[in-house]
Amino acid sequence: MSLAIKQPLSNTINNRAIPAANEPHGDVGREAIAAMRKMLGKTSAASQFDKLPAQQRALVLFGARLKPSEYLNRPLLSLSTNEREAVRQSLIALTDLGRAFSNMPLSRAQFISPRQTAIAAQHTAQQDDSRHVDDALTMISQQARELMSELDHDNKH
Repeated sequence: MSLAIKQPLSNTINNRAIPAANEPHGDVGREAIAAMRKMLGKTSAASQFDKLPAQQRALVLFGARLKPSEYLNRPLLSLSTNEREAVRQSLIALTDLGRAFSNMPLSRAQFISPRQTAIAAQHTAQQDDSRHVDDALTMISQQARELMSELDHDNKH
């Protein structure tokens, strides 16, 4: 009579532990999506670009020096290699721009403060006053020329 001894189930494949279904796997999901995209021939950047709203896509195209009216409805992978490189450079520049303002509040007060508005109004008022003075001087100069012209005409006759 022999006793059967249960061997523990091996939780390894090629001496590697198999993670449980609920364990974090790192970038396994991303790697799987990348593999599917590779099979389909589309990159994640192309997919993301194609999903952009028209206004954002137009900004990227404008930054790439491509006419948005011609390229707005075209998928990224339909562009030439040079055009895709220009789009890539534009996205890099826009990302850098976003980083420059990322930790800054972008409220109206940052762009239109009451003090700046008052200074701009004062400057506009000064320009209006200056314009009125210039108009008055122009009118006086014109009247003086007319009077001189009449005086010269009277002196000749």
